[in-house]
Amino acid sequence: MKSIFLLPSLLRLAIASPPPYFQSSDFDTGKLGPYPNHTFISRPDLVAPSLNIVKWNDSCDDGLYTFISLRGDKVDPGLGQQGPMILDSKGDLVWMNNTYGETYDFAVQRFEGEDYLTFWQGQGRKDGHSTGVYVMLDSHYKEVYRSPPSIAGDLHEFRLTPQGTALSTSYVLKTIDLRFRKGVKIWDSVFQEFDLKTNEILFSWNASDHFDVNEAWGTGPNSGFSVGDGFDFWHINSIDKDASGNYLISSRYWSTVVYIDGRNGEVLWQLGGKHNSFTDLSDGKATNFAYQHNARWNSDHTGITLFDNSARYGHPPIRDNSRGLHILLDLVNMTATLKQEYANSEKLSSISQGNIQILPSGNVLLGYGYNAAWTEFSSEGDAVCDVHIGAKEGFGSGAVQNYRTRKFEWEGRPIEKPRVRWMEEEGEVWVSWNGATEVRGWRVEGRERESGAWVEIETVEKRGFETSVGVNEGNYCYLRVVGVDGEGASIGMGNVVREIPLEDDTDDEDSADETSSSSEVFLYHGVSGDIWIFWALLASGVVVGIVCCGGFIWGHLKHRKYMALSQLAENDEA
Repeated sequence: MKSIFLLPSLLRLAIASPPPYFQSSDFDTGKLGPYPNHTFISRPDLVAPSLNIVKWNDSCDDGLYTFISLRGDKVDPGLGQQGPMILDSKGDLVWMNNTYGETYDFAVQRFEGEDYLTFWQGQGRKDGHSTGVYVMLDSHYKEVYRSPPSIAGDLHEFRLTPQGTALSTSYVLKTIDLRFRKGVKIWDSVFQEFDLKTNEILFSWNASDHFDVNEAWGTGPNSGFSVGDGFDFWHINSIDKDASGNYLISSRYWSTVVYIDGRNGEVLWQLGGKHNSFTDLSDGKATNFAYQHNARWNSDHTGITLFDNSARYGHPPIRDNSRGLHILLDLVNMTATLKQEYANSEKLSSISQGNIQILPSGNVLLGYGYNAAWTEFSSEGDAVCDVHIGAKEGFGSGAVQNYRTRKFEWEGRPIEKPRVRWMEEEGEVWVSWNGATEVRGWRVEGRERESGAWVEIETVEKRGFETSVGVNEGNYCYLRVVGVDGEGASIGMGNVVREIPLEDDTDDEDSADETSSSSEVFLYHGVSGDIWIFWALLASGVVVGIVCCGGFIWGHLKHRKYMALSQLAENDEA
């Protein structure tokens, strides 16, 4: 016999994760802190950003997920706030892994017909580059690739090609002689292409072999004159490769995009900067950019897109806002024409980082890097959606940063089981499944006894990362939560969770392993067999004692009555 709680037969209400803020002045003025965030009852180890939706249009709800990897002075890795993150169109967390710490360049890329999550992991240097490792995760979020030390991967780029190779940036410290000074240390900008399976380097290119360090201008804070300091004279920050086998690379400090011959590394042409090769047919708007990031060929190879920071270290900005550019190139007549500019009316100016992405819908996404925001534009350049990840009050301070913001299709099928937590006092079940993109609902099931059949209580819609289900009273001793897809089919359940373990189970661990296909919360207090035997014997002893005592008293009374009657008889005989 087992005592039970009265438990749910009907569900009261499904409650979702906290929604994002909408045009919140408290958010942007910092009253909610520089980095508003929240955690979860079923996953207290995860910390997700709370977004402020400044502007919204349904065209931004395109079925894609948003990929970010936050860092900054107010994003604390010790509190689990860093790591690659996937958000849905409503701003709800879909997946994150904060064990990776500081990451950059989070994306979905294709390799041998399969989609993978890719990113750089390491510790970013304050001068804007660092050495770390490149990581690839499969759709089960299992790590399948980690670059070896021979690659010396920098944080700026890890780009896969259709040929099964990867493009990466790196920085190499060298000592050279300049015209005005001898023995100057420089950080040479390097890119390489390597085979992903063998890690063999197939092509390597150094900026110092093709660009005169004496012509460097408008660089960052490192002069190269102090011990351990290098002069970052060129600063590579993106690579793209075309079908011809040539490379398109971006130099931040030279404010130029360079096209490199894939056979010998020679410079074929430059767009922007001191040695611009193109005639600008847009009155300078196509070539007058500065400190740009994320240069890419467009889909038909008729032009390029880039994020124009327009802000420069040690020099006035060339305009008061950063912007996205789509530039058409005529490689026969060597002309450049601005097809479209994408600029936020808030006039956000980012001194570093940032990206541009043309989406399948035709919309264009800008991530503002150093400033914790992203904006989605129509193809005509109108801002349709605007999102802040951190307080606007902190823009320009580096409080919250995101190197690149991008959107991709993704299907995640985690090996990790759903997490379920039963809150007894509140009468609520909280459930989440980190990274499971195909879950559309949660089916709550119960049974009255350990060997009984599971009975569906109710199915509720999945709402956000974490769903809370309130329950009414019933007679179920056991409760479990099953993740279901859009057709109602079960697609995954977690390990057994117990409120109080039963000591009379033969093998609790084996039982948990055998039932690992279900997420169960045992909703009763078990009592061990030994305790029941003790109480039974005690009760039996009490009963026997009462009977014996009763018999003794009854016998004693009968004896007294008999003695009294005998005495009367004797008296009568006398």
